[in-house]
Amino acid sequence: MSAKIRFAIIAIFLPAVVAAQAVAPPPQPLHFVNDHWTPYDPPTEFPEGAMIHTIVKGDTLWDLAAHYLGDPFLWPQIWERNPYIKDSHWIYPGDPVVIDLAVQEAPVVEEPVPVEETVTSEYAEDDFGGYEGEMPHPLGSSADVYCFAELVQDESVFPFIVASSERIQYQDQYSEGEIVYINGGAEQGVQAGDRFFILHHERPLRHPVSGSHLGIVYSQVGQLKVLCAQENTSIAEITYACDPVVIGDVLKPFSPVPVPLVIDPDPTDRCDEPNGKPTGYLTYNRDDQIDLGTYWLVFLDLGTAEGVYPGTFATVFRDNPVKGMPRLVMGEVGVLTAEEDYSTALITRAWAPLAVGDRVEVK
Repeated sequence: MSAKIRFAIIAIFLPAVVAAQAVAPPPQPLHFVNDHWTPYDPPTEFPEGAMIHTIVKGDTLWDLAAHYLGDPFLWPQIWERNPYIKDSHWIYPGDPVVIDLAVQEAPVVEEPVPVEETVTSEYAEDDFGGYEGEMPHPLGSSADVYCFAELVQDESVFPFIVASSERIQYQDQYSEGEIVYINGGAEQGVQAGDRFFILHHERPLRHPVSGSHLGIVYSQVGQLKVLCAQENTSIAEITYACDPVVIGDVLKPFSPVPVPLVIDPDPTDRCDEPNGKPTGYLTYNRDDQIDLGTYWLVFLDLGTAEGVYPGTFATVFRDNPVKGMPRLVMGEVGVLTAEEDYSTALITRAWAPLAVGDRVEVK
């Protein structure tokens, strides 16, 4: 299949895939099985001679189908062979996956006829972004976009709070499935079925280098759904909890946040030279950890105003303390979400400890 046709197929089908990535929160509750946590009940006995793959961090059924079956579109066959996996978007390190090499052919996808007005590509036959044959994959997980933090300039954007709970007389923290009460109702436009993010006030954030005020950090602690609305109050159920919910946590109208699908760029290298693209800084990590490594989440002081969008990658570096020496390239981050003046990112590579205050350069 030509690179142009492949690009056309990706352009047509990716919006649906991206939307699907953030449809449902992870299955609950987790329990300890053998040596790992999982919401499922994985099998412990397998057919004689079966090929078993133990899931590791970063695996997807799409990737497993590409690796073992030679075609990522065969991923539903792996899912069907492992019925204990209730949601194909959520697989857990340590769980076993039975791989049946006697596969059926993948459904035939008719190659769309290129239409100049709707399908365009600047890539030639052999230079599909330099990644001939490689397919996009999720950058991180839904938990990475729903359970980190937001940077807020104006706290008045949060008109409602968690004002009370069904168990307020003997409990001060709440989790999934518990009932809470909101200080807004029908008069304020709230109605049954409305969904909200639950955010917890953390602290003001200052730039690690300039000291300028960047905003106020709110951690993302969960989601809730309104069960019924009275005139000025509502009753709601917590449907998803990353962290404990407490009285006073603020609410923000829910909207799905897709996990970006990406094709990995050329690996960041210690010898990479400055490329003249926008530069900024790592400005925040949620736990104020000093040494950061792969899979940590961070804020960048770069956003859409600098041309940074979900799926953008950036090199992490430090200025060399010895004058005249090359910069110290430390790793790489991939952008998960982006606002005008900041973005959230996942550390995808780090061969030395990273820290808030390290510099970044868009790749």
